[in-house]
Amino acid sequence: MIKQSINMDRNDATQEPEGFIHSFLFGKGSIIREGQQIRSRLKMTRSTEGWIGIPHGGIGMGILLELALHLDTAGLPPANRYPFNVEYRLGGASLRVGDTVEAAVTTNEGCLSGQILREGEADPYMCANIHYGKEGNYNKEQFQASLPVRYQDIADRLLPLPYYRNCFVCGVERAKPGLRRRFYFVDGEVTEKIIVSLAGFDEVDKQSFNLFQRNKIFHPLPVLALLDEACGFAAFMVSASGGVTVRIDYTFYRDMRVGEKLLFFGRGGKVRGKTPARIMCWASGGAAAVHEDGTLEPMVSTSGQWLGIPALTKQMREALIPAELNRRIFELAGG
Repeated sequence: MIKQSINMDRNDATQEPEGFIHSFLFGKGSIIREGQQIRSRLKMTRSTEGWIGIPHGGIGMGILLELALHLDTAGLPPANRYPFNVEYRLGGASLRVGDTVEAAVTTNEGCLSGQILREGEADPYMCANIHYGKEGNYNKEQFQASLPVRYQDIADRLLPLPYYRNCFVCGVERAKPGLRRRFYFVDGEVTEKIIVSLAGFDEVDKQSFNLFQRNKIFHPLPVLALLDEACGFAAFMVSASGGVTVRIDYTFYRDMRVGEKLLFFGRGGKVRGKTPARIMCWASGGAAAVHEDGTLEPMVSTSGQWLGIPALTKQMREALIPAELNRRIFELAGG
């Protein structure tokens, strides 16, 4: 049941009941509803880490969509919310593990808008706009056209890539729950750099990826984070530069259910800039369900933009493991 919060103003304030996803995203923080706004004050603990010492962007994206799920969306039944589009913009205040933030989502005419503001900062770390019944610029047809016909077309060409120890998406030594995903480079492509990750193919997913669901339907959090990382990895493959997300756009076409086999794609795009400190990269991709015959059904399409950061490229060289796979990615990226 929903209880009245005792920590904030009592004017139409409510607190979401405890549960795994609430606990992971908000810790002990309350979700407070006041009129057309819903908000929460929370701390970015080490469980949110992506880059070393930096919260994963997908965590913030998931926080804002989780808040949006608690706002009235014009009485739309779930089936009528699809497709829905979420646009994220990052690049205001920087964020570190240990920082306290306030996240808020507000009902506006025609959409929901959200932001995450670091304590003591005037500029938001992240902003979002959520539109129901709308596709983004990179649409389902474009994503479908970029896919192989069947999973079998690439299954034997996946080269494993390195990973971090504590990253929410790819960390292998996390004390807290995480997705524990591996990434693969599609070998044999002449003109394109494509990154792939999988879910639903292995029983161990029950202790990792499958934790992030309600009633056998995946929460947006693991999808947002995994696609952000897959596309970011693809941006690295065309630039040899580690980077941070500047903007990213997702369109969801239907529920993603536990038990489905899922493929996540990132495809490197154009690169601008001639020096490591001024590189901007683009990438696109999405998530697809793998049917029994191996054909792929688009479920989410995404595209975005990444800013190269020399310090993050250095971090990749020093911290990604194992060393032989780390050398591989820099060779494949031409770096």
